[in-house]
Amino acid sequence: MCEEFLGRRLNRLRCVVGTLVGLCLLTTDAGSQDAAPDFDKDVAPILIDNCLDCHSGAEPKGGLSLVESDSARKGGESGTAIAPGSLHRSLLWQHIVSGEMPPMKPLGDPERQVLRNWILLGAKWGTSPIDRFRMTTSKRAGTDWWALQPVERPDVPVVGLNSRVRNPIDAFVLRKLAEQGLVPSPEATPRVLLRRLSFDLTGLPPAPEQVLEFEHSMRESGEAAFSELVNRLLDSKHFGERWGRHWLDVVRFGESQGYERDKLRTDSWHYRDWVIDAFNSDLPYDEFVRQQLAGDILYPDDARAIIATGFLVAGAWDEVGQSQQSSAMKAVVRQDEIEDYVGTIAQTFLGLTVNCARCHDHKFDPILQKEYYQLASAVGGVRHGSRAVVSGNGGKPFSVYAVKPGTAEVTYVLDRGNAAVRREVVTPGGVASVAAINSSFGLAADSPDADRRRKLASWITQEQNPLFARVIVNRLWHYHFGAGLLETPNDFGFNGGRPSHPELIDWLASELITSGWSLKHTHRLIVTSATYRQASRHRPDCAAVDADNRLLWRKSPARLEAEALRDSILSVAGQLNPQYGGAPYRDFTTYVKNTQFYTMADPDSPDVYRRTVYRTWIRSGRNQLLDAFDCPDPSTTAPRRAVTTTPIQSLALMNNSFVLRMSDRFAERVIKEAGTDVSLQATRVYQLAYSRSPNDAETDQLAHFVTSHGLSALCRVVLNSNEFIHVD
Repeated sequence: MCEEFLGRRLNRLRCVVGTLVGLCLLTTDAGSQDAAPDFDKDVAPILIDNCLDCHSGAEPKGGLSLVESDSARKGGESGTAIAPGSLHRSLLWQHIVSGEMPPMKPLGDPERQVLRNWILLGAKWGTSPIDRFRMTTSKRAGTDWWALQPVERPDVPVVGLNSRVRNPIDAFVLRKLAEQGLVPSPEATPRVLLRRLSFDLTGLPPAPEQVLEFEHSMRESGEAAFSELVNRLLDSKHFGERWGRHWLDVVRFGESQGYERDKLRTDSWHYRDWVIDAFNSDLPYDEFVRQQLAGDILYPDDARAIIATGFLVAGAWDEVGQSQQSSAMKAVVRQDEIEDYVGTIAQTFLGLTVNCARCHDHKFDPILQKEYYQLASAVGGVRHGSRAVVSGNGGKPFSVYAVKPGTAEVTYVLDRGNAAVRREVVTPGGVASVAAINSSFGLAADSPDADRRRKLASWITQEQNPLFARVIVNRLWHYHFGAGLLETPNDFGFNGGRPSHPELIDWLASELITSGWSLKHTHRLIVTSATYRQASRHRPDCAAVDADNRLLWRKSPARLEAEALRDSILSVAGQLNPQYGGAPYRDFTTYVKNTQFYTMADPDSPDVYRRTVYRTWIRSGRNQLLDAFDCPDPSTTAPRRAVTTTPIQSLALMNNSFVLRMSDRFAERVIKEAGTDVSLQATRVYQLAYSRSPNDAETDQLAHFVTSHGLSALCRVVLNSNEFIHVD
């Protein structure tokens, strides 16, 4: 009773206070009422930022929609919301002055004054309905969001530390550092740079002889030696193997169906080889994307272009759901399949989470539910399956897992994503907030699959698309520095935030376009910059200002990914099989009993000692060593890998049967190359694993350890060391 009494008194007090505030505002000098606020310029932004999250849509709170003039004046369940000329009869105003609305944060006096004058002077409406996407607010992005604006090549800033500018990248970085009173770190040593470049561009450690040669070349030729090294690594076949693996993370590539039966796809590896070859040949990025979306349509007689469409069907596929008897359930499964296509396409190439608009308009970005279904219509003819292709003239046909085109049906907007409740028909199209390009494909609702995907590929890869170039240059930056200029490579929307260096991301995007969409050109710019070549030593004064190194005052150290770690172990042990491409190896045994079952194994065979990118990537069978080091689940896209530190990782590197065997092979290699002298053996271990020789103190300790515990034990310790699994 006491709480109820106090509640009534509090409500009464709020009403009194609200009335007093309203009276105070009513008695404000009349001059402020002379000029009526402009609705579109002054009033609509207040409503968009504070009201429309709740009071819009099919089911607005309290039955009050403030999107259109008629619905706003009609009011909701409580009565008239806006009575032109009368504050007393306008419930909108009464709730505002009492502090009830907005519920989370009351309006400030300037906003209240705008609404007060607007109501008193007739509440004249402007554009109706209000375009709630037209401006960015504190809660969501509008069409004015930075990533949706055209890419304009910014001027390269003039900075004071000209000696630290090797290319325009450095000028943009140095300006940001100077704004915070920071200076960059000195350049890393040639040995560190060689190791860094080798892992970044090829995923493999340099040979000891290459270290000595590069150190000598840097002393003799300087920058020319560095450029020669970069070009050699970019031209290496291992470049495509390294960067192809990054791409396979993004596109959720797997070689089994997933779901409950997880049937093996024995012909899906052709797409993996296509990706590796595309990176090695520096296929222009716009063409790289076009072929993955519509290669079979653009080049129907080219087997490799058909293989490229493996991108669309690289994800899991519910084979059981597609074959069930219930047409209603099959429709649900089909909609889930299409969401996988739409989500992967939009996040990979546009950095937009369009799939979040399947059931309603996007909560944070200017994407309508209707636009989700427009993109769904664009891929409405895509089906999973194997198809026969012929390579070259007179070649033998072979099977590849790729898009198997089917009938592209008419697409409807589904009420709350419910496949059983259809609303209006939509035609194939894009997202209108990507305003620099026309989102209308100009196709009929029943147009064939070929027309739909051809238009989709063209829409996405247009030079004027503000997201297309920005997203890929940020993705490359992410893999070189451990974090993108925008930290969320797949989300350039509101939840992704803003980039640390907005002008730099636009400069890189425009440079990519100018270069003819050459990704190797972008790689070359990044790795030859002074920013990339900085030492990685921690500096407490800089960390106090920028703990996460977002301003790039040093090159952050990086831990090897699971695949690079396994490949490096094979390399230093002298066991790496250099075979390029072809059918994958299997580190499992399998059998089928209605469902396909997999048992992980550790075979000792040269075929299995190929680079890890050539592993058969099944979805329900996880390699324990790779899993321990955060190898992602191929059932979902992985634009950023987790980097954890756990006891399981150390235990795996000490006790895993593969590591134990490689430690023995490592020791055998060292004995073969260094002989029986324990000091020379210790030196060779360090040269192979760390790309350096041990100092005198280390040599004495290592020699004593080898004498006491054996060379294989030392090799195992080294493979488990921070210096081996991290790159400065």
